[in-house]
Amino acid sequence: MLTWGDVRRWDPAAIGRVADALNVGCARIIAANDDVEAMARLTGWTGDAATAALTRGESLTSTLERLVAEAAAVRRGAHEVQIALDRIVAFVRETDELASRHGLLIGAGGEIALSGGSARPDQPRVKAELADRIEQLLRRATDVDADFADIMRRALRGEITEQGGDTLAQAADAGAAQSGLSIIGPPENGSPGDNKAWWASLSDTAKVALLQGNPGLVGNLDGIPAADRDAANRAVLAREIARLQGDPKLRGLEAIQQRLDRSDPQAFLLGLDTGGDGKAIVSAGNPDTAVNVATYVPGTGSELSKIGGDLNRSDKMWAAATTSGSPSTAVITWLGYDAPNEITDAASAKYADGGKAALAGFQDGLRETHQGPPSHNTVMGHSYGTTVVGHAARDGGLAADELVFVASPGVGAHDVSQLHLDGVDPGETGKHVHSTVAEHDMINLANVEIAGYDPILGQDPTDADFGGQVFTSAPGTDGWGGYSTEAHSEYWEDNNPSLNNLGQIIAGKPTT
Repeated sequence: MLTWGDVRRWDPAAIGRVADALNVGCARIIAANDDVEAMARLTGWTGDAATAALTRGESLTSTLERLVAEAAAVRRGAHEVQIALDRIVAFVRETDELASRHGLLIGAGGEIALSGGSARPDQPRVKAELADRIEQLLRRATDVDADFADIMRRALRGEITEQGGDTLAQAADAGAAQSGLSIIGPPENGSPGDNKAWWASLSDTAKVALLQGNPGLVGNLDGIPAADRDAANRAVLAREIARLQGDPKLRGLEAIQQRLDRSDPQAFLLGLDTGGDGKAIVSAGNPDTAVNVATYVPGTGSELSKIGGDLNRSDKMWAAATTSGSPSTAVITWLGYDAPNEITDAASAKYADGGKAALAGFQDGLRETHQGPPSHNTVMGHSYGTTVVGHAARDGGLAADELVFVASPGVGAHDVSQLHLDGVDPGETGKHVHSTVAEHDMINLANVEIAGYDPILGQDPTDADFGGQVFTSAPGTDGWGGYSTEAHSEYWEDNNPSLNNLGQIIAGKPTT
């Protein structure tokens, strides 16, 4: 049974040196095989001695194939285990530092004691967190240890053999392929809960193998922890930046990379798809640990190449929520649907219907992966993004505590009674639905009732009879006929009261 002291002494670099040594050994074996083949295939040599030499040469070649396959298997296993150990050792160090900051010490057997001085008021809570971390880490460490031991046993028993190759290089490739554990993929069309259970069933070594070998499989799965989705999608991002040189989407990919390179708060890449206009999901802050989590859905004209502006808006909302007193916050730019390209396209509800299930699944995934007490979750749309949010809340419900509609052309509902928030009493929905529109915003023209007919995309959520909470925005830039396109995008300007109100909502506080 592994102890805290055992894991504390682990040295990932030593495993890396094993992998390096085996790599050198494989190269030498492959080089030696050329000499064996030359000996066994002397042109013009016949007779008993020639036959014996050929037989012996074939036997040696077969032995070399087996050895190089086994060495390659252990080499690959050692490399994957080293990466898993790096993660575990970092977790050990962070946990020891957490204990030290609170006047505690973790013993070699995992016991938690005072490191000196008097007890502090927060120590019972910290002790409980430390105990949970220790139990979780030792379980992960045991899995990694078992994975590597299994690879070693199979190699020593000769269970890893060359398959279907004519050269030692092919034998090495085949052996490396056999070294990985048999990993069953995620359930087909699984729910976020199914995906979470599948991921939790994998050992750390298996997770590392997937994150390295098939990051595209993991990065867009709802129900996978944010840190793991981020690791997978960063690998995809680097590959796509190299591949899409000259493509307009490259500008968006570079904007994402620049945001990932900055901290305060740390950003997480939770989804990436470069097909079509492109999709991406980027979080300012870790949604799995934040007390307050907001998902921002942009509107008409949004696409991967233009995501830089939306990332800036999310950063501003993160700052506004922090200023409003949120103890920890994550604001997610969710470009996870195909948005209308032009204003004329935005008259159709098909884009909202095409994106509502993905938005609902993403919100369910946030609930599944969140650590500790449930977070206070807000889903917010701007322009046509409000239509996507409204359709999702209307047609299946959203795992959210608050809805926010900014500059909405209509949300597909006549009033708040048609919207459903998981965990919110239907009779209280109106208290959790917020909306605003600037006086000079051109979107007001889309909400005009003509000849008694409702607007195309549904009732204006800022109307009094809709039943929600309306908060203040600046009037915006005036224009021809009293309306302008500029006013439609000014809600995130520093001097606009709407930005402060958005921060208040995200932080779970009243608006003005």
